[in-house]
Amino acid sequence: MSTQDQTQPPPLATPRQRQIFELLLDDFLHHGFAGFTMDGAAQRLHCSKTTLYCLGRTSDDVVRRILVSFFREVSRRTDNALITHRSPSMALQAYFAAMVTAMEPASPTFMRDLASSPVARRVYETNTRAATRKIAELMERGVAAGEFRPLNVALTAHLVEVMLEHIQRGEISETTPSEAYTELGRMVLTGIHAPA
Repeated sequence: MSTQDQTQPPPLATPRQRQIFELLLDDFLHHGFAGFTMDGAAQRLHCSKTTLYCLGRTSDDVVRRILVSFFREVSRRTDNALITHRSPSMALQAYFAAMVTAMEPASPTFMRDLASSPVARRVYETNTRAATRKIAELMERGVAAGEFRPLNVALTAHLVEVMLEHIQRGEISETTPSEAYTELGRMVLTGIHAPA
């Protein structure tokens, strides 16, 4: 998620720009962003398009910037959860718990829009690959420490990645994204623990 873009807009310089950014993020999380336009946002938020252009040159730029910021915060929270535990099992449990908490604001509409927008899909896929790598590393450490049963880490991590993609696409019906992440974490931890 740290990929730098030559056309990246400058940092938000004014309180109003930061306020608009936060309002858009909140709106995206609750209502999605498939219909986002600069004109519509300027009218709805009672701001000038000049203020919006400080967030990005195009609608796609604004969407990307907001999503990158959101997933950076998700990564920050999950990474912080890893720091506090030496045990791979406890770290993986804390990682999933932090993911659930960080993703709680994300509505099913937001998740569906992540899947339908090419710009958003790239951001989510980048984040998912990074999360899968961290989960695989924890699994490898857990197997080496005897906390997890011997397992094919690459295959198990791939299955986790596939499930993360299904959650993103809203293919897990009758549940919120947060509930789906909770169940995924339980399933993984229950399935890989070494027998007592």
